[in-house]
Amino acid sequence: MNQTVAVAVVTAAAAFGGSGLTAFLSLRSARLQNEQQLTLAREERTERRVEALRQSRRDAYVAFLDRADSVVDTITKAHAPHLRDDDFEHLFDAAWGEANNLVPLINVVSVEGPVEVSERAWELRVALYDELRTIRAVRRGEKSDVAKAEVVDRRKRAVTAATDMAREALGGNISTK
Repeated sequence: MNQTVAVAVVTAAAAFGGSGLTAFLSLRSARLQNEQQLTLAREERTERRVEALRQSRRDAYVAFLDRADSVVDTITKAHAPHLRDDDFEHLFDAAWGEANNLVPLINVVSVEGPVEVSERAWELRVALYDELRTIRAVRRGEKSDVAKAEVVDRRKRAVTAATDMAREALGGNISTK
């Protein structure tokens, strides 16, 4: 009988130890799985926030660049050499007003960041104003066509710089190498 009790005690202890070990391993496994799920959830939430920021920035940059393109179109029409004075003044005033309307969009670009994109946006706006002033001065005979060509080139470089900086800020220049 002693032997039977001893076998029963050993069997019970083995069963109890086995179930304890199983519980410990299950608990450890569940804990690791929960930590992994929390990590994945954090990464996913961060990724969604980054994507939302990228989309918000993209919207701000596109709105600004679209409006700047509209100003360029109006300025280009004002470059026509055979415009009547009143048609030129109408186009000049329209372009000047459109350039003024860039300020709220630049403010949004500034808020969205980064600073470099905002700086390129301000530089583009200044280039547009300089071009407008110069084509008016050329029309009045106060400046040469060379000055006009220089400000057009400067404006084109400013558009390219603003576009490139926006693209870079959005990660559009990411290398796949």
